[in-house]
Amino acid sequence: MRFDFLNEMRRQILTVMLLLVCGGSMLTAQTKETPYTAPKDTVDEPLVVFRDRLIMDIYHTFWMNMPTEVAHMKFDPGFTVSAIWDFKIKNKPIAIGLGVGVTYNTQYSNALLQYDQESGNMKYYVLPEDTKYNLLKMNYLNVNVPLEFRYRHPNGFKFTVGVRGGYIAEISQKYKGDDPANPADTLRYKNLNFQNKMKYNIDVYTRIGWKFVDVYYCFQPTPLFADSKGPKITPMSIGFSLSIF
Repeated sequence: MRFDFLNEMRRQILTVMLLLVCGGSMLTAQTKETPYTAPKDTVDEPLVVFRDRLIMDIYHTFWMNMPTEVAHMKFDPGFTVSAIWDFKIKNKPIAIGLGVGVTYNTQYSNALLQYDQESGNMKYYVLPEDTKYNLLKMNYLNVNVPLEFRYRHPNGFKFTVGVRGGYIAEISQKYKGDDPANPADTLRYKNLNFQNKMKYNIDVYTRIGWKFVDVYYCFQPTPLFADSKGPKITPMSIGFSLSIF
């Protein structure tokens, strides 16, 4: 009986040892990583708070190629409002912007811009020095499609280079003052009859700034009027930009 008892004890010990070995193998198999369960290395992109989706440019316009006899005011304000879709390149500090916008320029001067019937051209007519007037302003409005290349540094520095193709919606002039033909009378009118104006325009511009504020520069190489059909005036603007969101 003692022999049977010892044999029984050996079988139980061997069974327990076999269970321990099998259990250890299963635990090792469960904790071992496989190519399908191994975590992948990931790089979190920094959050860009100011994506420049809605931008307002506020500026002063310098009118190039103005006739020397025409005097214009020192400050000709204007603005551009653009809604832009920001296409960010993954894990890169660069992006492409595409959208729609409206540009408005002004020109205050001492000359009426009118159509000359004999020559068929638009011309400036300087007012006599003794003519009193409260307002003489030209408005220039176009609707455009901006395309931008954008760079953003993680510290907030950014710059943009862009080009806009636009449709010239309006060129007009407002006048309030003495009637040049009869100084005793008062004349108020808005001239919308601007012949020979170009239908389309091109703007080239840049912005350089930090976070939501930029310095803005823009130049329009295309004139407002057809070649030899009006003054070869073109706007050049300098100001600042605000990225609303």
